[in-house]
Amino acid sequence: MFIKSEKQLLTFIRFSPIIIIFIIAILINILIYFQNEQNFKKDLEIYKRNYIESNKILTRFQVEKAYKDILRERNNLEKSLEEKLKRRVNEAFSIIENLHKKYSHLKEEELLNIIKESLRAIRFNEQRGYFYIAKPNGISVLHPIYPQFENTNISNKKDMHGHYIYKDAIEHFKNNSDFLGYLKATKPNENTGKEYEKLTYMKLYKPLNLVIGTGEYKDEYTKNIQNHIIAEHIQNVRYGENGYIFIFDYEGKQLAHVKKDYIGKNRIDLVDSNGFMITQEIIKQAKKGSGFINYIGSIMPETGEPAYKTTYIKGVDDWGWAIGSGFYNLDLLKYLELKKDELREINNEALKKTLVISFILTLILITLAFYISKILENFFKKYHEKIAEEIEENRKKDMVLYQQSKMASMGEMLGNIAHQWRQPLSTISTIASGTRIQKELNILEDKEFDKGMELIVTTTKHLSQTIEDFREFFNPNKVAKNLNTLIIYEKAIQLISSRLTAKDIELESSVEETSFITFENELLQSLMNILNNAIDAFENKKMENKLIEFKIKYQKECKMPNCNIIECTQGKEGYITITIQDNAGGISKEYIDKIFDAYFTTKHKSQGTGIGLYMTYEIINKHLNGYINVENEIIKYKEKEYLGAKFTIILPIKIEEES
Repeated sequence: MFIKSEKQLLTFIRFSPIIIIFIIAILINILIYFQNEQNFKKDLEIYKRNYIESNKILTRFQVEKAYKDILRERNNLEKSLEEKLKRRVNEAFSIIENLHKKYSHLKEEELLNIIKESLRAIRFNEQRGYFYIAKPNGISVLHPIYPQFENTNISNKKDMHGHYIYKDAIEHFKNNSDFLGYLKATKPNENTGKEYEKLTYMKLYKPLNLVIGTGEYKDEYTKNIQNHIIAEHIQNVRYGENGYIFIFDYEGKQLAHVKKDYIGKNRIDLVDSNGFMITQEIIKQAKKGSGFINYIGSIMPETGEPAYKTTYIKGVDDWGWAIGSGFYNLDLLKYLELKKDELREINNEALKKTLVISFILTLILITLAFYISKILENFFKKYHEKIAEEIEENRKKDMVLYQQSKMASMGEMLGNIAHQWRQPLSTISTIASGTRIQKELNILEDKEFDKGMELIVTTTKHLSQTIEDFREFFNPNKVAKNLNTLIIYEKAIQLISSRLTAKDIELESSVEETSFITFENELLQSLMNILNNAIDAFENKKMENKLIEFKIKYQKECKMPNCNIIECTQGKEGYITITIQDNAGGISKEYIDKIFDAYFTTKHKSQGTGIGLYMTYEIINKHLNGYINVENEIIKYKEKEYLGAKFTIILPIKIEEES
């Protein structure tokens, strides 16, 4: 834009921020709309993954819970059986004890006959249980099932593998009064000669030197345990709309299922519509341990029809069981359809609110822009009046020449102010819109919110302070503050971070924390001028690796040649050295000595006024009693060497307030 008059300049200052705000607001709202659509698709995918993962966790939990229930109940029932056998033997023990007291006057042989006949007919455990009596040395006294063993020595009796059946028990009773363990025995109602493990409890009645015992076959009580566990802990388990537990044995027999018609049937050849051998794969996975498989289930409880299913399987190897449970794809589709409607409604509502907030923020920023432009206009008028007074005192020719010089200076100064305003206004608008989007999507973290709000407040203060900085630039009544190097660094980077991001510039920093007394606003303005100059140096340069290096460190002595603060009494406590270097190629030799001259610039007239580095030089040398220097220096970045401009600022730790 070519500005021909002061009126056009004021018009530009007044209306250009408004136009920029309108354009940015429109672009941001368009971006928000497309971002909402992308987030909508991403959220659906996240819901899908979360649903699958949560249901996998749920089904795994249900199966693992059933597995633990089986182990717990099996252990409890085994202990219960042991207690039951002990109670039975103790009952027989009491009977023998009472008979012994009652018939103690009889001969031992007569007494034994009475005891035998008293216990011979007793049956329990569904007629499988009975009592037997023997001597500790292996002589059988009573055996209701095999009476031919009575009065014979059974200590040499062997099982079908040639092992002595009662040897361990006989040895045990030499030092103990009772015995609990497994023995081999045939079943009375079987003629196969097959021997089964039998849990046996025996107890010694010392007065008559008799061992009383009973037992239960392992396969019989295991079957009872299994039936109890399936009936009480598996068959009736339900969770969600379609969740249940099923069990196959390793032969393919269905032991538990939501559809009771399947129970007891051998389904080893069960296959889904894709040719997947369901039962065989379930058993195969159970034998491996545990894991998930996918197939088309034979029945979905809610619909009664086959449906795609993801199932978790776990094996109980010693029982030959495969336990499983799963969830159906139809449930997932119903869930996603519900979430899709919810997300669409939430996104539409969020978009409406974003548009309203954007409109309100736009109005606020426009009002603020009008207010700032009014301040600039008043400042411009007062400055113009002051120049006019000076011109009146000079000759007419000098007056015209001086006025033209000052007018050009003011135009560039105001242009620079307007340039510095554009980026902070864009930063405020971007942060406000982005914060609102994150809030509506429930991804806004308190830390990010506080950081954004702090940056808005800081940037707004910076905008307001910019005018005062220019107005108060030569005001001697300023107050020096105690500053921390980390704080001054963070403030400078905070105001320039959006430009670094937009230009894809990497910032490497090294800040040695210390405190020093100086004028905060003027130092911050100087750092901003140098950083902006470094960022602008990358303009129109096609570089992949852009770098700005920012360092602050403490030094006891000033080591810079020709430094004008070496003998300064304020430097007795040491110095702060600040270096800012880029890798943009450095400054041309013909310009490097003029870089701090007033109104000197290497940029196009539409991009620079040449006042920034001049003001920086004046601030550092005249107001902060410091020293500033610029030179071209090699910098290494990502294993490559680059030439870049390096600005060095040296400041005393303590500065006297200006009088």
